[in-house]
Amino acid sequence: MTKHEEYTAKAADSLAAAQAATTARDRAHHQRAHGIWRKLLAGIGESEARAAAAPSPKIKPLKPSAATKPFSF
Repeated sequence: MTKHEEYTAKAADSLAAAQAATTARDRAHHQRAHGIWRKLLAGIGESEARAAAAPSPKIKPLKPSAATKPFSF
């Protein structure tokens, strides 16, 4: 089971528990848990998109640095 599937299942469980809760305290607890699982799912989607994106090009300096010049007397 991937993290995405696991988090989706836990989010669904917490939503079902929130709907079945009898007290406002329990409903708030399960709704908060559902929101946390949804945020984790969004984070996984963003990280997968970043991993699939092409790497950014390296920045090249305009002038060569003094460290790359040969030493002379």
